[in-house]
Amino acid sequence: MGSGTTGTGSTGGAGQGYRIEVEQLRTFAGQVRLLLADFQKHADGTDAYGRSGIGKNAFGAFAEATEIHGRYGTMRDALRDVLNQLQEAVNEAQQKADLTATNYEEQDQHTAAKLKLGEDGWSVAHPSASSQAAAQQNHTPSNRGNATV
Repeated sequence: MGSGTTGTGSTGGAGQGYRIEVEQLRTFAGQVRLLLADFQKHADGTDAYGRSGIGKNAFGAFAEATEIHGRYGTMRDALRDVLNQLQEAVNEAQQKADLTATNYEEQDQHTAAKLKLGEDGWSVAHPSASSQAAAQQNHTPSNRGNATV
């Protein structure tokens, strides 16, 4: 299987399998990268924090105005922190999608290299020792008195 192909296999459940569309993972990662770039351009926590600052006396020079300014500062700090956390989460999602796609591609390449066909066009060219042992065991009649081979 090559780049952008589908991988299938057993997940260990009863007859259950998985289907991975590597190109869809790559597309998702690209879309998230664009989202992250747009986010950094317009809503980056540090930049938004810098643009949203107001002077200490913006609401006035009396006690209530000072309290409002303090609450505004607390809200502003919290918003910066949330935006930075969101940016980190989006970046992590993009990196994990890319890594997952790469891992599936590498596994597909490894599997394809191991499963070269023999000259007959249907058997494995270089079977592993464990598969050869299993095949031999299946060709040897059992001692249970059963005559089927």
